[in-house]
Amino acid sequence: MVFTLKTDDYPLMGAINFLPKYKNWEAKDDPNRFWTRTMPGEIWILEGEAKVFDYQPETGAAIRRAFLDGADSLTLVLSHPLSETAFQTFKPVVLLASGKQVAAQSLRLIKNGNKNSAIIALQTAERIEPALLPAQIEADGYRSGRVFLRSVLDNSNYITDEPLGVFYNPQQTRFAVYAPGARTVRLQLYDLPEGGQAQIYELEPQTAGLWSVRVNGDLKKRYYTYSIIRYDQETEEAREIIDPYARAVTRYNGRGIIVHDTVSVPDGPGFSFDKAVIYELHVRDFSISEDSGIKNKGKYLGFTEHGTTLPGTDLATGIDALKELGINTVQLMPIQSFEFDPKTSGYFWGYMSVNFNAPEGWYATYSDDATPVWEFKSLVSALHQMGIKVVLDVVYNHTSESNSEICYNFNGLSSGFYYRQKADGTYWNGSGCGNELRTEHPMVRRFLLESLTYWVEEYNIDGFRFDLMGLYDKETMEQIVRTLKAVKPDIFLYGEPWTAGNTSIVPTLKGSQRNQGFSVFNDHFRDALKGPWYNTEPGYVQTGGNVQAVKKGIAGSIDDFTAKPFESINYVAVHDGRTLWDQLKASTKTDSSVTDEQLVAMDKLAAAILFTSQGVPFIHGGQEMLRTKFGAHNSYNKPDEINKIRWVWKQQHFNVFKYYQGLIKLRREHPVFRMTRAQEIRANLKFYKALNFTKPEKGIGYLLQKGNTEDAWNEVVVLINPNRSAEAFQLPEGEWRVVVDDQIAGVETIRTLSAKEVTLNPISAMVLWR
Repeated sequence: MVFTLKTDDYPLMGAINFLPKYKNWEAKDDPNRFWTRTMPGEIWILEGEAKVFDYQPETGAAIRRAFLDGADSLTLVLSHPLSETAFQTFKPVVLLASGKQVAAQSLRLIKNGNKNSAIIALQTAERIEPALLPAQIEADGYRSGRVFLRSVLDNSNYITDEPLGVFYNPQQTRFAVYAPGARTVRLQLYDLPEGGQAQIYELEPQTAGLWSVRVNGDLKKRYYTYSIIRYDQETEEAREIIDPYARAVTRYNGRGIIVHDTVSVPDGPGFSFDKAVIYELHVRDFSISEDSGIKNKGKYLGFTEHGTTLPGTDLATGIDALKELGINTVQLMPIQSFEFDPKTSGYFWGYMSVNFNAPEGWYATYSDDATPVWEFKSLVSALHQMGIKVVLDVVYNHTSESNSEICYNFNGLSSGFYYRQKADGTYWNGSGCGNELRTEHPMVRRFLLESLTYWVEEYNIDGFRFDLMGLYDKETMEQIVRTLKAVKPDIFLYGEPWTAGNTSIVPTLKGSQRNQGFSVFNDHFRDALKGPWYNTEPGYVQTGGNVQAVKKGIAGSIDDFTAKPFESINYVAVHDGRTLWDQLKASTKTDSSVTDEQLVAMDKLAAAILFTSQGVPFIHGGQEMLRTKFGAHNSYNKPDEINKIRWVWKQQHFNVFKYYQGLIKLRREHPVFRMTRAQEIRANLKFYKALNFTKPEKGIGYLLQKGNTEDAWNEVVVLINPNRSAEAFQLPEGEWRVVVDDQIAGVETIRTLSAKEVTLNPISAMVLWR
């Protein structure tokens, strides 16, 4: 089979990752591979092999690889299926580096979903310790295969609680790294971020896979890497890697930096999660536009500049605009060092993490020293001083080592150890990005917990949004909650309750969060309101459909999947998929009667529902200004022209900005919209049907009573009209003050009503109180 890829279509990409598939994913061949521009234009791949060949490889019968899964047990992966007859005559032998042969005592065929290969469990006649490797598996009629360490390392002999990382003081620095299965580990100290002669120090093996060394002298600002030779390597060529505990790096595949930063970050505002109004931002998008008025465009420091305005106006931009809008929580898209080279790529979201403890240097004014550290601290400090919490979008579910041939840090320490593997050694790929971090392993879980704790203690981070949280096992999520709440009791913890593919664990899905101390994104409510992100089907605000699903979302999804309303993150747009404005346009493009004015009304209606619903509201950065990405559905590597926030939108759509601002003020000042217990909602939120009040078809009306919320308002009525015609709603008897209609939103009275009914304009909402 021949695949053709036009590399000219990717002129800025130094490397192209690819996954061969057949038709519309009817079949695919794991794992992900990659091609770089240093490779020839014609390459070969073999089914199930991570390696990319620059020559035509042999395709005859072969033992692709074998894994030492116990001291006397191996798993063999064959390139071709075995018949029953062939299996009876298959006699493999383990050939150790010493020349000694170890015979098979028993063989067993393992059920294999790939009909083009075979997997065999082999029991040896004698024990094979890791130190006896490297080794080959040989059998008549087959090319030999290499033996890799795998589950043999999964026992208590390779679990340690000794401190890991770099521990600096001016007199002596200790280096400690976890490298189970390593034969040698060397520290390489450099004076320069690139090139130069390294000072070499041999790390000493301790117990349980721990290696360490102490180096005298003041090493602050020095650069370092580790060179590791593993027992299962075929050659003595060491792999030079970055310490996964490095707190600063020159670039994702460069060198670690020894830093000692004593700058502290002031505490953020103190409020509980039910009071959060979350605003998602990409560091570069926020300030890179020519009209941002910000000097440090696309950088961490762009968040520290006050007094910036849209040129020629007094309209605030940047951090002052966030304060003006009224949000109280900023969720930053990934800032942990990720796979990206600005010399060959123009833009990236950052969801291919590499160095989890180091801030990404692309967003700093200089990246070859500790500048990213203190500049990111400056960002957090600036937001805290404005009364805004900082949440990090973190991507611990997978890494950039999308196959065993890619080695930045974890694979160099122990090939495949940190990732979930299938029996044949390929990675589980529930992330859709090539691998899954093996969070259920004690040492992998330990790394994750210590990394998260580091960001809280060093940068005073206020919370975490977990990308593809479905790929975290239950015990890990429980420990995350327990560990981080012990450090910061009011920490915000939430994530995506889904996966992007099959996984080997029981995933953390909607419902898993019930009473567990973390929250999840509510895609049920999202899709009901504006349609699914993956197509152009319309939702409630476009057509009035999905009424029952919208009502469930309004009530905090307590009759869907939550135990408490704030376990639901309510949203209609996020970085994935189209912006809300683009989705509204795409989902109505076949209806020629829809006008721009109606699209604006749909946007405002979605916002009104979002901010008056029980749960935690979340908006995509720029949503309040009708942000567009010009129809782009997945802009992770699109240029700034697609992704940047154009601050002129605020001027062009200032009435929409003011509408969002008013809704946010309404929500923040009135706890009746953010009850914290399911029983409060059941007692105090009554839909019109239960009250026997009249409303139009597709319309939604409900009465809120303040209950125990201590709200200044005793009762609130929320009315929602998605129809493209004016519609009448019954009002409870008495005098009502309108604070939200189709044009104005806030807490100030627009007008007073005493009538038995009120007419809402097309595609609009109304909020009244008494």
